[in-house]
Amino acid sequence: MKTFFLSSFLICFTLCLHAQWVEVASVPDDFRSHHSFGFGIDDIGYIVSGTDMNTSDPTNRFYSYDPSTDTWTQKEDFPGPARSFGIGDVYEGKAYFGFGLADNVFNDLWVFDPSTDEWEELPSCPCDPRWHPAFTITNNKIIVGMGGSQTGNRNDFFMYDIETQEWTQIATYPGVVRHHPYQFSIGDFHYAGFGHGQSIYKDWNRYDAATDTWEKMADLPGESRVAGTQFSFNGKGYVLSGDGADHRSMETGEFWEYDPASDSWTELTAHPGTSRWAPASFILNNEVYIVNGLTELPDLGYVSVDEVYKFALADPANVIDVDLEYEMYPNPVSEVLQIKTSIVFGKNDRIVVMDNTGKIVLSLPAQYDINLGEIPSGVYHLTLHTEKASTTKKFVKL
Repeated sequence: MKTFFLSSFLICFTLCLHAQWVEVASVPDDFRSHHSFGFGIDDIGYIVSGTDMNTSDPTNRFYSYDPSTDTWTQKEDFPGPARSFGIGDVYEGKAYFGFGLADNVFNDLWVFDPSTDEWEELPSCPCDPRWHPAFTITNNKIIVGMGGSQTGNRNDFFMYDIETQEWTQIATYPGVVRHHPYQFSIGDFHYAGFGHGQSIYKDWNRYDAATDTWEKMADLPGESRVAGTQFSFNGKGYVLSGDGADHRSMETGEFWEYDPASDSWTELTAHPGTSRWAPASFILNNEVYIVNGLTELPDLGYVSVDEVYKFALADPANVIDVDLEYEMYPNPVSEVLQIKTSIVFGKNDRIVVMDNTGKIVLSLPAQYDINLGEIPSGVYHLTLHTEKASTTKKFVKL
């Protein structure tokens, strides 16, 4: 059990700030938190629930962030019970969220629709209530598993079908029982690992819903870790920050990229300062934001981190080649998006369409006419990949 110290101490990371991490407006002073859930939809970021460091109590407060004005706005409270240690994910323009811990342990599930600005409660998981579980979504299916419960850590998993609103138990995670793992989904697969049981781990496994099987993947080459944040973007997965193998702050806010094609990890630029325990994160316009959390300081213990930073995952200076030019029309588009270019597509060239959270909604061989009739309305990013370069452009689906 950690001991926390509230402090008005100003944590200054200016000297450590790398050019690729940019500071933006902090969450208002009345909502310093850890173990909140962050998500981004349609150019707006959100953070909900968690432990409010001003009161040390679980909360159901809910804030939004507008990057165009660099401002935070308090929204109507999350209508479910106040909680910390909850978890969620974004799918097709909606956020799914639940589980966690307050006076009770929860197994509930909620969905937030930004078009109506409302939450709706969905059928609860028939599993033991739990905190710190893994939670990922792909192909209209949510999987939830591992986590802490009143009977101890778990490694069982359950699947929720968004269309039928039914839960079923699926294959058990092959590693030891644990809570606060890392997780994300890429393409047809769910990935999960790391976390805290009798030890702190760095193992990594992939779940295939088509076969209901888990497969061992490459371990993280860095330090074992727990209680950071994670996401997927443009066909790759990312794990960011957290506590290290001794369940204390790491020297840097380690940032790793996972490539499923090669089953390999690459270390990226760490966020400023020491690592954060239980931060939130979200993706907006190809940038990841890290929000809130705690970090350990000499003689002060764990204190809340106020600074919010963003990092460009797809910096145009790095991904755009002047020889790789194309136009998209019509934009906005309702059905068929046409690609106008002088490029003759090769057999290995591809087009990938992502939503604003970095989730892949379409991946196909490069072609000049793309049928988008099946994807929901919203803002998307199309990346044209060739063997020599990649270029990303934004379009609106009506």
